[in-house]
Amino acid sequence: MLQRLWPLAARAYATKAPRIVAVEEGLDRLLKVQWDDGQEGRFPLVWLRDCSPDPITYTFSPAMTARNFWMRDFDVRPSIKELQPTEDGTSILIEWDGGHMSRFTSDWLRLRNPLDEQAKQHRRKFYLFPEDTWDRATIEKRLKTFDFGEMLKDDNVLHDFLEAVCLDGIAKLTNGPGRGAVEQIGQRILLIHRTHFGKLPFHTDFPSLADPPQLQMLHMVTRAAEGGNSLFCDGFHIAKLLRERHPDVFETLCNYTTEYIEEGFDVHAGDDGQPKNFPFKMAARHSVFKRNAAGEVVQVQFGNAMRSWFYDCPPEDVQKIYDAMKLFTKYCYEPENILKFQLQDGETVLWANKRLLHTRDNFRNSEGSARTLEGCYFSWDIIKSRVRQIRAQLRRPEDQPSA
Repeated sequence: MLQRLWPLAARAYATKAPRIVAVEEGLDRLLKVQWDDGQEGRFPLVWLRDCSPDPITYTFSPAMTARNFWMRDFDVRPSIKELQPTEDGTSILIEWDGGHMSRFTSDWLRLRNPLDEQAKQHRRKFYLFPEDTWDRATIEKRLKTFDFGEMLKDDNVLHDFLEAVCLDGIAKLTNGPGRGAVEQIGQRILLIHRTHFGKLPFHTDFPSLADPPQLQMLHMVTRAAEGGNSLFCDGFHIAKLLRERHPDVFETLCNYTTEYIEEGFDVHAGDDGQPKNFPFKMAARHSVFKRNAAGEVVQVQFGNAMRSWFYDCPPEDVQKIYDAMKLFTKYCYEPENILKFQLQDGETVLWANKRLLHTRDNFRNSEGSARTLEGCYFSWDIIKSRVRQIRAQLRRPEDQPSA
């Protein structure tokens, strides 16, 4: 009976892993698996049934891979009617109560073994989260720069450029055109995030939005005659320093929100092609540092120019908020925390707007030649999706299955 299995599942995962030598269903609703290299795995029965790689459980197509059944109808306490490893040790065959058939190959199980820390770490990297922070000395050694033309025509170069932005929060392109670079890069990456819009302070863009743009790109069409250097600071690194040295300040910057309001208008081309005013009055509140459930800082938001007056807390707490913002800013301006460079004509920089704070220094234009830049925004979902698509298309070792 167990040979009546879906052949698609067997073809989808060509076994390369060690042989399965023992399988046992435990009383704890876990399936225990032993391989011939000594590794063990414990797989919850509900998870095995839920993730069974067959065309009844999943739709496998070029357009989409998606689970077919509804959670409303799913039995979260499935039982095994019959369990059998194949003689060659390459698969486990299961018939569930109710008649559903599943085949799990050795490599499918090894890739998903919850006891294998290396497998879990490999999966975590699928999300392209930064693995460490940087100061000036670190980023000056590893800031990655790529050729604009190579990025346009070579998927491996595009992959490495976007991956560098994911991990370091910043990367550069050189040898680009004058105008039109933003459109070319946007077409290469796919979707641009649309928004409404002397010396500058360190800031992240659009803190007045509830969901500010996640990445920003600037392309230098014409640099200034003097000055106009770009400066960047890793906000995640500042958070790390404050957590270590001033935990009370770190907690204040995590736990209290600051109000940001941006009011005014911008000029856009209307449907008739004529300039048209676009008025706006954006308002949002953000803590300087935002943490995830694990306590890791995943967002930095600060822009002094648009910071408004409302603090939703007792008046006794306001002073420590200002003290904390002051110390945060002081750390941002420490020379050892600043990456500084001059974008030359035809160069592009892409960076993480919710991680890096950025500014520029004073500049002077020459007569008849004004400093000119083009820019746009992207979302992490689009950037990371593009990286994963390329990994799958080129069969790179970093690729991971969706089901």
